[in-house]
Amino acid sequence: MSDFVNGIDTFKELYTDYFQAVWGFCSTYLKDREQAMDATQETFFKLYERLDNSYTKQNAIAFIYITAKNICMDNLRRNKFKTKDVELLKNELPSDDSLLEEIATQEMIRCVHSAISQLSGRSLEIATLALEGKSNPEIADVLGISLNSVKSLKKEMYTKLRKIIGHEYIILFFAKLLLHVDK
Repeated sequence: MSDFVNGIDTFKELYTDYFQAVWGFCSTYLKDREQAMDATQETFFKLYERLDNSYTKQNAIAFIYITAKNICMDNLRRNKFKTKDVELLKNELPSDDSLLEEIATQEMIRCVHSAISQLSGRSLEIATLALEGKSNPEIADVLGISLNSVKSLKKEMYTKLRKIIGHEYIILFFAKLLLHVDK
């Protein structure tokens, strides 16, 4: 992606790259899958309305997360006012630190999923099965290979992922770690 946004193609790329991360971000705060999906769709609709050539990629990503946060906060406020318990609202609204931490978490998840999508063959199969929570013996059964082969292929897969992800993951990891230092 170039530095500056250039229309519908860039919007599609942002949507594809960030939809899952923003949905995860919204899900964390709204605790309701449908509300999170609605908030995510509203976020991208607002991005589509506002996106122009003056936006850089970083501006657009910041806009996405700020908009998602504001939509989630509005939803939380509306839900709390329905129950008329304003004091609970103050205690349950996430702090700015927790919002930043959640953005870092979702960015790490997005980064890892993006890297996994670049794998192929057995590496992709093993990564997919591992993400589903399957153990090494279960992966061996599903793929019809030995346990030692799974271990060897997994090691190879992790090496490939490290090369694909590179420094981006390390930067996100340390950004998240720094959020915990002040606590």
